[in-house]
Amino acid sequence: MTPETTEKSTGYRVVLTADRSSMAGYRSLFGGMVSASQTTMLPEVVMKGLLAPPVDRDDLRAAWAPLGLRRVEGALLRDGYERDQVAVVRPGDLESAVGPDTRVIGLASGDPLGVGMNSTTMEGLLGGRIYVGAWFRRLARKVNQLKEQAPSARIVVGGPGAPELADDPEARRGLGIDYVIAGPCEGNVAELIRAAEEDRPAEAVLHGRDGRAEAIPPVQGGVTAGAVELSRGCGLGCRFCSLRDKPMRHLPEDTIIADARTNLRSGAESISLISEDVFRYGSEGEEVRPEALLDLLRRLRGELDIDLIQTDHVNVASVAQFGDAQLREFYRLMSGAGAGQVWVNLGVETASGQLLVRNGGRAKMGGREPDEWGDFCLRQVRRLSGAGIFPLVSLIVGLPGERSGHVRQTRRWVQRLRNEKAAVFPLFYASYEGDGNSGFGVEDMTDEHWRLFKQCYRLNFRWVPGLCRDNQARGGVPLWRRVAVQAAAVCGSLGWRGYFDWKRCRSGT
Repeated sequence: MTPETTEKSTGYRVVLTADRSSMAGYRSLFGGMVSASQTTMLPEVVMKGLLAPPVDRDDLRAAWAPLGLRRVEGALLRDGYERDQVAVVRPGDLESAVGPDTRVIGLASGDPLGVGMNSTTMEGLLGGRIYVGAWFRRLARKVNQLKEQAPSARIVVGGPGAPELADDPEARRGLGIDYVIAGPCEGNVAELIRAAEEDRPAEAVLHGRDGRAEAIPPVQGGVTAGAVELSRGCGLGCRFCSLRDKPMRHLPEDTIIADARTNLRSGAESISLISEDVFRYGSEGEEVRPEALLDLLRRLRGELDIDLIQTDHVNVASVAQFGDAQLREFYRLMSGAGAGQVWVNLGVETASGQLLVRNGGRAKMGGREPDEWGDFCLRQVRRLSGAGIFPLVSLIVGLPGERSGHVRQTRRWVQRLRNEKAAVFPLFYASYEGDGNSGFGVEDMTDEHWRLFKQCYRLNFRWVPGLCRDNQARGGVPLWRRVAVQAAAVCGSLGWRGYFDWKRCRSGT
């Protein structure tokens, strides 16, 4: 009998879960991004009640879970595990899912130690601890306590943030983690989990293998924010990115359609297409094939009943390879009825082409010279906006080699966006994989940095609340929660304005 049907559970053999920030009932991708930017300065009751509500469940199985957990679940079922041996559960249901028969408790997190760019930026500006990291630590403590009822269980951590733990043995020991699986692992995760069950690996860090894109298993249940993976990797060589040396590979259309269908069947009203550059879907290298992406979107619209299709990242050079008519068609297919707001995250990083090149970003420029970078980016922002697409521009402050002149150059560039419908989010630079550079923190900010942040958020306060309101409504967020979130957003924006004004007065700017 399975744990769902026994009065006193003996536990699933493999239990998979994630911290509350990664496993929450987000109805839109943007809502998940907002939640991931909050620190413990925001009361936990607000986080749990408004920004990161709990997911539903079917008996003990979570109705929604992070994409990585769903891939692992699918790979385990494909490679020999039985359905009644593996369960993806909510953190709050671990006590019922774990028992004497449990051999592995798998945890996933996007930033378990809170050292990523978004986390360090928000902690530096707001104070407190980023909830992504704080809730992971709480989850790890809870799992260690549960080992009393599952003495043979091993704790295995994976997910996008696993490399943080792979590089930090002290943190692993402090959190009671037995093994870390680094990298995509659909190709050998069943083998690694079986080895962990028997405590066979001699090393704590296990290396995943994802194999061919065609072999990536479809998800077996709903994915957080309706996420549907289009491609993985990037390979453009930017030294500030952990995927700099991972070539982009695209999932087959049939897998994408199957994953979208599973999300809709699980109750999603919108889906989110996940890629490091959605405009490169179907391409080989850096030369895009616009019709490959547009044909996929037409197929999604033709075969499935979807309200809003969302996505995350696009590259500036890829935008430039789409014609204006193709950008408008992209917007039409993404928005469905043609009335919703479609946003994309556009990585500009800095207005200084020379600084970008110094940090390995030459391939991002699409063959343009460094002196052309700022104007080139501005044209693509305006083309996106003109096609009805809302650009969320990301900047990185504190890149190695940055000087005050670079910051002033970026400030002037942001000033040129004052009449555009766009938002700009500056983030602190974080070093990766022992690159020899120290990260950037709030203590490193100069007057020029504070001016830059104030300029960016002045623009953001103008446009972001409407975007959030639209995405929540079309994602199926209940009216009461939308109203409450908007009220909280108004209070938050006033607080941010006062914060930047206070910093400006202190610095005399």
